[in-house]
Amino acid sequence: MPDVRAYQALEFLRTSFLTSLSDLARDDQRRVSRALEQLDSDERTLSLRVHRLQGSQAGLWSASASRSLRISFLRLDRGRKLMLECSQHYGD
Repeated sequence: MPDVRAYQALEFLRTSFLTSLSDLARDDQRRVSRALEQLDSDERTLSLRVHRLQGSQAGLWSASASRSLRISFLRLDRGRKLMLECSQHYGD
């Protein structure tokens, strides 16, 4: 599990995000942790594939931790991001 205090621009919705992270396999937790580090330092990293969600999730953003893992978040003031959930992404 990542140390949520170690990030500069990321905040965590502790109940939903940390619960969703703990539900993942250890290898997937490591992938999410690496993606969080990249998202914190430079969200333009191509492998993150950051994009705005649409439809029922309009207003949320998504970043990829792997081809099958997605991190959803809200944009806050001053470049900060509120991490909402990590989950399997079945849209591929």
